[in-house]
Amino acid sequence: MEPTFENVRSIYPLNQTKTFSNEEALELVPLLMHISAKTKRDLNVLNSQLSFHKTNSDKAIAIQEKINLSLQTWSDKVRRLGAIPVSLCKVRIPGEEGQYLWEYPENRLFMH
Repeated sequence: MEPTFENVRSIYPLNQTKTFSNEEALELVPLLMHISAKTKRDLNVLNSQLSFHKTNSDKAIAIQEKINLSLQTWSDKVRRLGAIPVSLCKVRIPGEEGQYLWEYPENRLFMH
């Protein structure tokens, strides 16, 4: 199921955070789910390739660079949505009443 992006109102600079209402934070979940699922799929493929090519250092280095780029891209996308990456596919969303925590593949937020 593709997320609908009509609720996404703004993209933020990487160094700017936002305080979200409960409704705004919930609207982020489908988008976070989408970008995290894609990243997880990409990383699974790359990790399999890395395992296969572990004896070929040149190939392994190139694959590791792709892994790092995929992680950085995911992190940048999360930050541009106004959230804060905690670890791979785990995100903190600053809220009006505290911090929300979301982790892939959950379809809900937890108050932290």
